[in-house]
Amino acid sequence: RGGHGTRPRAGVMSQPGDKSEEVVEAEYQAALRALQTTISGKTRAAPKGPNDLSWEDQFAKLGAYADRLGLRSEMENLNVIHVAGTKGKGSTCAFVEHILRENGAKTGLYTSPHLVDIRERFRVNGVPVSKQKFTQQFWWLFNKCKTECRDLGGPPAYFRFLTLLGFRIFVTEKVGCCILEVGLGGRLDATNVIRSPTVCGVTSLGLDHVEVLGDTISKIATEKAGIFKSRVPAFTSPQPLDAMEALQARAAHVGTTLEVAPPLRAYNRGASENPADCIKLGLAGAHQKLNAALAVRLVREWAFKTRPSWAHAAEAELAQGELPESFRQGLAKTEWWGRAQVVVETLGGGDGKGKGDETETREGEKTESDSSLVWYLDGAHTEESMAQCAEWFCESTCFTLPEPVFIETMESGTQTERAQADGEGLDAGGGDDAPEKLEDAKPDPENEHTRFREEEPQAEAFLSPPPPEKKEPLRLLLFNCMEERDPMMLLTPLAKALREKKTPLTQSFFAPSESSAKGLAPDLKQHADLRWQHKMAKVWTDLVRKHPGSFVGGVESTADTLCGGTEGRDVVGVTETSSTSATVDVSSEAVGTGLPKIPTALVAAAVPSLRLAVEKIRHVALEQRRLGTGRRVHVLVTGSLYLVGDMLRVLGRA
Repeated sequence: RGGHGTRPRAGVMSQPGDKSEEVVEAEYQAALRALQTTISGKTRAAPKGPNDLSWEDQFAKLGAYADRLGLRSEMENLNVIHVAGTKGKGSTCAFVEHILRENGAKTGLYTSPHLVDIRERFRVNGVPVSKQKFTQQFWWLFNKCKTECRDLGGPPAYFRFLTLLGFRIFVTEKVGCCILEVGLGGRLDATNVIRSPTVCGVTSLGLDHVEVLGDTISKIATEKAGIFKSRVPAFTSPQPLDAMEALQARAAHVGTTLEVAPPLRAYNRGASENPADCIKLGLAGAHQKLNAALAVRLVREWAFKTRPSWAHAAEAELAQGELPESFRQGLAKTEWWGRAQVVVETLGGGDGKGKGDETETREGEKTESDSSLVWYLDGAHTEESMAQCAEWFCESTCFTLPEPVFIETMESGTQTERAQADGEGLDAGGGDDAPEKLEDAKPDPENEHTRFREEEPQAEAFLSPPPPEKKEPLRLLLFNCMEERDPMMLLTPLAKALREKKTPLTQSFFAPSESSAKGLAPDLKQHADLRWQHKMAKVWTDLVRKHPGSFVGGVESTADTLCGGTEGRDVVGVTETSSTSATVDVSSEAVGTGLPKIPTALVAAAVPSLRLAVEKIRHVALEQRRLGTGRRVHVLVTGSLYLVGDMLRVLGRA
């Protein structure tokens, strides 16, 4: 992809200052190919062969790499904020980064996994490292591992290699603060190679990765608390009793203090009658208040210990129960892709391909357009984060009749504007790192994929009388999860929320992700083996029967659109009865059980590719426009950060 005659040999760099874009791209692609060789495809829970090292042994070797490569002393001078947890650690790190940047600090942020581009993992002042800098530091580390660490086996495995690369990048960039998000667990995570962080934090804990971290909340908390270090202050979000006891035991064992981060209202004394609502967050939802509160406490402690120029004034305000303006601005400006993110797609033409003007909004916001297809993207992949995601989607798409607001203007007298309701949601938080993916993002206007085009929603203005109110929207689901996860556990909170909030789905699609740990490039082909998608679809149809009100059928023309015609052959798992009335036999056990029989065009479909599912969904939106129903289409995309990253690419956001 770098052009004829420009592809370098692995590890061979052209001289700085004379690189064309083609050369930079060719060297970057060569680095990605070399990085691919570090991916074993093995999971930590996989059975070990006679020559395989234990997780403990691999972690011990990582320290030897840091020492041998000469990184140790430089790493320990990075002023690290180290964050572990089950839910929200990525969001907490994002809050921390934005607060620090608002105060003028130069930040380095290391997170995982990436959604679209490997360089997302290494952000300097909020921007992913450039391809040229990534490539330069990659080859420094890769070649040095081969020469200096030959007896250790050459370059370490993928995530451990990337962690060392992150340290190298942040050291060479001379960041003032390094923010590390734990990948998985804590005690044996590669980020825990750091010995002297400035402060540690633990976000909300729950059951996840039980096959490697333990099958109780207490065991998991003990693993997460493995990042605690002697005399390094630690802070946590509120935890279940068993988890808190385990965290406290670990803190006492290593000889440090552990405190629960004060809630946001503690820093807003006397601001209003309802202080908690006066602090605006860039990430939507009540759940984010816990993450923001922890971030504030971590930054406060970091500033107290490192003494930047702004620390004294900030501490004076915080001690008085007031949140400094720079902290407020940092929280309000925080962005974090793939978590409670809304993308509004305005479809152009009638081909269902979605080619036309598109508008992207910040997390939790939405714009109004009669021809819009609205995608709700959230990488939730634990039971707790799915519950939060479900509540966010239901609240964001709940149908209400807005009250008209009358505005006097000098030019035109009385106008009527329909009030716009801002959707507020819950973030699924970072969650622990899934098995890694490696993917290059193209095209690159450099770092474009990391930023939102912050276009404020424009209220529609009408002369009195106003047009008819909008109708109940159509809600669709596009879902996939990794095979080691339990789809019943993940989908149950969604079914319950849809029923309780009276926000039923009309169709559901289960499609494979394009990205995986198997290779560099996304897999765009249609899959022949859909057993996993069929399993998820079966789980969902069973849940729909158990939770009446989570699903409603009778959508205009969807039987023909999705079940019949030539396109219907591409959708698997649908039972068709006729073009005017269709029923899905959700289970052969439905007969005689007393459970409701669900009339609908489609309950759940296993689809052989993500792009085919997107095409079908776009066709639904175009069909609603053609029929003049006035019903907008809202689609929840969730279950996997892989799936969300792939959707960002499909929607042209990469």
